Amino acid sequence: MLRTVLLTAFFALLGVIGASAQAAVGFKATEVFKGSTTIKGQALQYPVTSQPEVTALLVDLEPGGESDRHQHPSAPYIYVIEGTFTVEFDDGTQQSFEAGQGFLEAVNTWHKARNLGNTPLKFMVVFTGEQGKSNFIKP
Repeated sequence: MLRTVLLTAFFALLGVIGASAQAAVGFKATEVFKGSTTIKGQALQYPVTSQPEVTALLVDLEPGGESDRHQHPSAPYIYVIEGTFTVEFDDGTQQSFEAGQGFLEAVNTWHKARNLGNTPLKFMVVFTGEQGKSNFIKP
């Protein structure tokens, strides 16, 4: 009896695996980031709002370029597509991320995005915010 149950479960599992493999022809998913803290060690928190909104931006930054000094009310996810992304904080510390890396940027912390390299920087930013409110805080 136990053998029959085990064999039935085994063949059911093979059927599920086979069906999944057939349904996923040509599909490949690679995890590029998973995290629950920002690059400053802050716990990830989503904004409490009745009107949530997700905004995704593709950003190009030429060599030597930088953003304005700013903060974020909630941690944006950043994925570096090309080049090296450097975050520079007001205390003078920096963190750099290469193409293919992702991270959660700091919240409520003054910083700039910089391209200190010799090649263009291209990255995607995904904000989880609130409709009608800015994802940036500027001085």
